[in-house]
Amino acid sequence: MQPGSGTGAHRRPRSGKTLRVWEIADDISREAGRRAKRSEVSARYVAEGGNPNTANTQYQYWKADRTIEAAGRPSAARPASRDVDPQPLRIAADGRLLLPVEIRAAMQLGTDGRVIARVEGGELRLLSPAGAVRQVQARVRKYRQPGERVVDRFLAERRKLWGEA
Repeated sequence: MQPGSGTGAHRRPRSGKTLRVWEIADDISREAGRRAKRSEVSARYVAEGGNPNTANTQYQYWKADRTIEAAGRPSAARPASRDVDPQPLRIAADGRLLLPVEIRAAMQLGTDGRVIARVEGGELRLLSPAGAVRQVQARVRKYRQPGERVVDRFLAERRKLWGEA
């Protein structure tokens, strides 16, 4: 993760050899009308005298940045949780399920990949820790009085209990 990125994504380099890989990937994507392939980007960069390892690494960063961009970067103004259209997925013979990045972003999954899973009526439901917090907050919101400061009230009760009030 690059410093200051905030989302865990690599940001576009400002200059130099690494920027050139991103430019090549963007050019190929524009020309082909689809996302550039690693082999195409690497071949063009190496033909310009670049290091294939730099091309491969920067291509991976570019691809991750484009995928997160397509899924919509979270912002402070709006929650990252959003609906994603149904997508066909496969469950491997060993039970593994790969969730595409746009689904993981919409679920606000952390890097640890932890989820709460349950089956309801034959339907698998996965809930991220962030989603669970949002659900609990929504459930208790109806009990909150306008202008009430729950934390202050809680702390006052604790101080009284501890004999500090």
